[in-house]
Amino acid sequence: MFNIQLRCMLSRFRVRLNNADLSRMSSLLIKILILLGVAAAAVFVLFQLGSSAASFTFEFREDVIDLNILNTVRREANVGNLSDVNLEELSTRELLLTMHSHIDNANTMCNRKIRMGYTGDGGWEICDDPDVRPRVPCIIYSFGISYDFSFDDDAAKLYGCHVYSFDPSMRREKDFYDRSSHVHFYKIGLSGTTYVNQDNKWLLMTFRDIREKLGHTNTTVDIVKMDIESSEWEALPEMVASGELRRVKQLLLEYHLVDQTRDYLLPRLKAIQAVESVGFQKFYVHKNHACTVSSVFPVTRTRCYEVHYLKR
Repeated sequence: MFNIQLRCMLSRFRVRLNNADLSRMSSLLIKILILLGVAAAAVFVLFQLGSSAASFTFEFREDVIDLNILNTVRREANVGNLSDVNLEELSTRELLLTMHSHIDNANTMCNRKIRMGYTGDGGWEICDDPDVRPRVPCIIYSFGISYDFSFDDDAAKLYGCHVYSFDPSMRREKDFYDRSSHVHFYKIGLSGTTYVNQDNKWLLMTFRDIREKLGHTNTTVDIVKMDIESSEWEALPEMVASGELRRVKQLLLEYHLVDQTRDYLLPRLKAIQAVESVGFQKFYVHKNHACTVSSVFPVTRTRCYEVHYLKR
């Protein structure tokens, strides 16, 4: 009985559902599908725009060659001297690509490099070319020791220089002592201003004040080595502005990069620009493998670049 009633109801429904009704339903269904497609496309476009604005990553797909990636780096990254570059006009991506390209490339030749200190972390290259090599009497400043005097000891022994070693973090050491007849330690840190850090009680001084303290105000410093865990960004502008960096022949330092924003990159590239403005050129660069970072460059880069400058 139920089946008979159901068939009757379906029969009456089919009679009412004439051709016009079917046409209207089909038209409505098509409109709904079109609207859904447009909405999906809009969501996709907005997602892509948001992703590109949030970061500058280069995505690789296996077995796919994309020559445009390196073309982007070649076009947007400055590797030459920054002295004549208006950094303010660069986009954030151009600043980022320039940072990782510029400090990774040497722009002058040193015919003979001699490594002082360990072959791994802690050692640094000195350019031994006749016009820039240290000669007795010579002075070397070494900022950032962390209980590793290998560079300082080798430079003093092989060049006969007086090496002044600085590190405020070495709590086990006395405030001042002579490690040897030519290596002298001071529990002082390098910064852009002279003050005592109230958090850790470290004495931090400007480059000019340190030179004055040691009686080196009018003396050429043959080599300055700096590995001071991002404090270089505070110290370098003062070293240039005071004119004291002009009295240095070789500058060996590690640049530390911890951010990718415009507000972070721009002043640091300006600090590098200032170093080059007084005549320094890069003769050797080493990427510290302990600080690797990826996704901000087509290939893996480091957050720590050991850059070796000379001034002829």
